[in-house]
Amino acid sequence: MPDALIDGRAASSIPINDRGLLYGDHLFETIAFHGDSAPLWPHHMARLQRDGARLGIPVPAPGLLLGDCRRLLAGVARAVVRITITRGSGGRAYQPPDRPVARRIVQRRAWPQGLARQRRDGLRVVTSPIPLARNPALAGIKHGNRLEQVLAARACAAEGADEALLFTADGSLIEAIASNVVVVAGQHMLTPDCSVAGVAGVGLAWLRAQPAVDIVSASLGRDELVAADEILMVNSVAGIRPVSRLDDRRLKIGPVARHLQHLWHEQLECIE
Repeated sequence: MPDALIDGRAASSIPINDRGLLYGDHLFETIAFHGDSAPLWPHHMARLQRDGARLGIPVPAPGLLLGDCRRLLAGVARAVVRITITRGSGGRAYQPPDRPVARRIVQRRAWPQGLARQRRDGLRVVTSPIPLARNPALAGIKHGNRLEQVLAARACAAEGADEALLFTADGSLIEAIASNVVVVAGQHMLTPDCSVAGVAGVGLAWLRAQPAVDIVSASLGRDELVAADEILMVNSVAGIRPVSRLDDRRLKIGPVARHLQHLWHEQLECIE
């Protein structure tokens, strides 16, 4: 069984003139599969179609993509699948072709280790020295330009941390490297406003759609983090992981984290 399909064929390389390779001109989704079922599939496909429309990248039909995924998952109990849709080849330098022919890349990855421990014991998180640029034209989109996250991940690893919080240059909290953020303050659950930067996460979107879960977008900064009762990381594969340490401060793993984790487990069966 192959590990990857490119345009529906087993392959491990793409043309050197692919625009995703040359310019990061692509979209991607990272999807948790349990057997051949992906509980968050509709949310991933909705974002992929929405982002494709914003960037002018033609996105293949969800049924075609699901067929590719299932070809890679035969007999696999649990895995992560990354779907990458590039603008294909062509155009002149940065100028894209008028009628792009998208290239679809579907890859199977092993289920990440250690999630049960992270959900139980929490994450060590640091504030990143790498600022995020403000760009409303790209805000919310899960696109291929990830150098900010690459640099932040390198700095995070040097600190020995599990995750890092990312801010704009003026101090606005946006997200973590690979997660959205929920800040619990008293009776309120807040998540950073991502209208100028960051990714509109699928896991967070699902969580906000649940009855009796009221998560409000707000302008957040370091002061709100200091005052927080709980801080949570939300990722569509890793689920909900509480922050047990932020820089030099220890945080409690409170009832909101445990309640939302239970909801996630019961509804999505995303548990290690």
